[in-house]
Amino acid sequence: MSARKDDPSLTKIIIIILAIGAAGYGVWRGARWFNDEYIGGATTAKAPESLDMARTYIEEGRTAEAREVLRPIVARVKDDAIVVEALLLLADIEEKAGDIPAALDCLERAANEFPNSPEHPKAALAYARLLEQQGRVPDAVGVYEEVQASAPSELRAPALTGLGRQKERDGDLWGARELYRQAVEDAAWDSPAWQDALEALGKANVALLFSPAETPESKAYVVEKGDNLTNIGVKLNTTQGLLMRANGMTQESTLRLNQRLKYTPKEFRIVIERSKCRLFLLDKDGLFKCYRVGLGMPGHETTPGSYKIGTKQKDPTWYKPGAGPIPPGDPRNELGTRWMPLEPLAEGLPGDLGIHGTTDPGTVGQYSSHGCARMVMEEVEELYDLVVRSTPVDIVDVFQPDASN
Repeated sequence: MSARKDDPSLTKIIIIILAIGAAGYGVWRGARWFNDEYIGGATTAKAPESLDMARTYIEEGRTAEAREVLRPIVARVKDDAIVVEALLLLADIEEKAGDIPAALDCLERAANEFPNSPEHPKAALAYARLLEQQGRVPDAVGVYEEVQASAPSELRAPALTGLGRQKERDGDLWGARELYRQAVEDAAWDSPAWQDALEALGKANVALLFSPAETPESKAYVVEKGDNLTNIGVKLNTTQGLLMRANGMTQESTLRLNQRLKYTPKEFRIVIERSKCRLFLLDKDGLFKCYRVGLGMPGHETTPGSYKIGTKQKDPTWYKPGAGPIPPGDPRNELGTRWMPLEPLAEGLPGDLGIHGTTDPGTVGQYSSHGCARMVMEEVEELYDLVVRSTPVDIVDVFQPDASN
């Protein structure tokens, strides 16, 4: 019996299957090449223009159209910086639309998939901040710590501020204050990161001074026979208000012999910046807190120069020109609850300027006064309790960064 030969039909079938597979693979590779090299390349080439278009759509509120522009970029473009920027824009759109999971997905990809992008610190910080806002604090802290360790100093300020917030949550206000201070020093002057850090620093600084808890800067005074808050304030060069706040006292409180009072020695100075309606409070370490103020309207501009705080008044009577005295509490009394006159230190400067409250808080941050610096009531009362008579005040057009040193 002769040997059985291979079935030629089976061989043909195998060859056909292999040929079809090879053809299919070739088509797949070709399609992928076409998508990556042609479509992807075209998308990459147009990406900067597309990003500008998406930003315009976002500004105009056309978020659906912005999404359609951005999605091809994040799917096909190979330039890491462009993809990260597109993901950040998409995340912002989704967050504002209330789709937090989608926003987090965009930010997680931007933060984790493109470590070499120049936009990586920005993406990581945005991711950490949203994590923090959603209560995923340990995850956020991990990202903040990574940025703090790896980013250039000017980019790590928001991470320091985020870590400071965690210190506050843990009850370590002093540690938080130190992180906020470092963030202010690292951030670019007047940048959003600097403003956030300075706001947090100011709140922490005031809270530490007004809290009864001792700090590395605070001291204790032991009440002696014949003492009262007025003469203690003179001895310590501090205010009665600060003594009362830091020791849980009121005007009706009675001092006891040998009672220990917490106080924090401070030598403050004030700079009022006319160009941006801001009042900076500084101590020996630099910026302490920044307040918004209302300043002089056109024709009554706040006069630049050097002054000092005069005799302060609570609940002042307003001697309005041409109207006679207006008592405290009267709705017409525009001085509010506090008045701190500014005594000029050079000839030719006006002698009627001051820092005061206002019954119209909407004018704070505007040029609407007759030259004085007006503040919202809560803040002017706070400042009143921080600064003593003779505190130096400089009114300038622009506060230069080196003025904080």
